[in-house]
Amino acid sequence: MPEDSQPSIPESSCPTAGDAPREHHMHLQGRYYRQVEAGRKTIEVRTATASRRAVTAGDTIVFRDRDTGRELDISVQHVTAYASFEELLGAEDPARIDADSTPDALLERLRSIYPPDEEAQGVLALAFDQRPARRGRPLPMPPAEYVQTVPHHTVYGCLYLRDAWDRPVQLRSVYGRRGWQFPGGNLDAPGEDPLRTALRETLEETGLELGARAPKLLLTHFLPAGPRVPLNKLGLVFDGGRLTADQLGRIRLDPGEHDMWAVHDLATWQKLMAPHDFARLDAVERARRGTGTAYLVTHA
Repeated sequence: MPEDSQPSIPESSCPTAGDAPREHHMHLQGRYYRQVEAGRKTIEVRTATASRRAVTAGDTIVFRDRDTGRELDISVQHVTAYASFEELLGAEDPARIDADSTPDALLERLRSIYPPDEEAQGVLALAFDQRPARRGRPLPMPPAEYVQTVPHHTVYGCLYLRDAWDRPVQLRSVYGRRGWQFPGGNLDAPGEDPLRTALRETLEETGLELGARAPKLLLTHFLPAGPRVPLNKLGLVFDGGRLTADQLGRIRLDPGEHDMWAVHDLATWQKLMAPHDFARLDAVERARRGTGTAYLVTHA
């Protein structure tokens, strides 16, 4: 709906080459622009002048806020003609035209904007949704250049394995602090997602192939960059399920990464692990039981 306290500025249409959608420019009073911006207004009503009858489904409308000069674009879904505002409001949902008005108040407002001779030409309901019509702006820099401007980060994927009594299975690292870990690792193979990485690393680190089903995601783990590891790290821990006695007996470690594996209850693991490492194990187990958060931040 155009500004109702001053003469309406006519819309302009910008024809484009070939069969591409045409672009129409329309001004809106601030309150109506904000309704479109918030997704609350999805029908624009106009009288059926020659320029407005030229709007068809698939065309672009660029709405301009009279108060601020801001613009947004929408794609017309369909255009419906009516003999009068009263007929239009009887067929269309008034809340899609003005979400903050009653049907009677809306009819009165429309007739205060458009004189009877304009309404007599017929009226149009221009329906649209939130899909964009114009192409997006180009990125401020090429993707390869952009990635050099953001902090470095990595992603890891792990499997949370347990024995028949739901006691966690972990591996002891040969690196750094020699901590206890879930089988898994960083995404360093081309084309892998975190789950594929977790399954591949589990096979490499334990000799167990556990890819028969799609495990449930238990935990999203974030480690911010710090003095020891100068990059952000995001981890996804999946439920690898219970291992049978036969599977446990077939574990074969990669001595280049781990030198021991063990099965313990949480109380024992807490004694063996550094607090920030145990925090992840505890969060994963609580998430598995449905009693804890599925998101954790720790600091190395």
